[in-house]
Amino acid sequence: MSKIDWSKAPEWADGHGLVAHHGITEVWINMDQYAVVGAEDRVYPYGGGTGDHRHNFTQGQIQYITPRPARWDGEGLPPVGTTCEWHPSSDQVIVVTILGRDGDETWFRRKGAEDSETCLRMAFFSPIRTPEQIAEAERKIAIAKMAEDAQLDFSAGELLTAREYVECAIAALHDAGYRKQVAP
Repeated sequence: MSKIDWSKAPEWADGHGLVAHHGITEVWINMDQYAVVGAEDRVYPYGGGTGDHRHNFTQGQIQYITPRPARWDGEGLPPVGTTCEWHPSSDQVIVVTILGRDGDETWFRRKGAEDSETCLRMAFFSPIRTPEQIAEAERKIAIAKMAEDAQLDFSAGELLTAREYVECAIAALHDAGYRKQVAP
């Protein structure tokens, strides 16, 4: 039996188990349902009794249950097997899977790569960001760039009214080429 690849587990799965029925079948499980590994799109309620699902596997048939490891929250170093983001520099983010660790050395594999790499220093890893978090980070960078292009002088606020100050900033953004994008 191979190692469990938790990256393939559905979000709802609390664990992994084996069913001995015409061979060994690997399944993702929770308290209400199961799915066969490799066919995660087909989820089944547990069977038994006389209802419509009586032919499905029962909870009692599932053996050698392995609970899903706790999700890494970004504190400390990521556990082996975790897919996360590696930040080799302040402006670079690379998705990696942690393969092992020894002291301050961390072995990982970049997403899509076949060879492993070693990071010899304490590296900064973080959980994979959601699309919303990525969009928010891009928004903050864009706003910072706009503020830089507007050449804001915060000391000028003492001489101008709030409206005049905002108009100056908007004029500078206009002169820098910022325009409202027309939605398709």
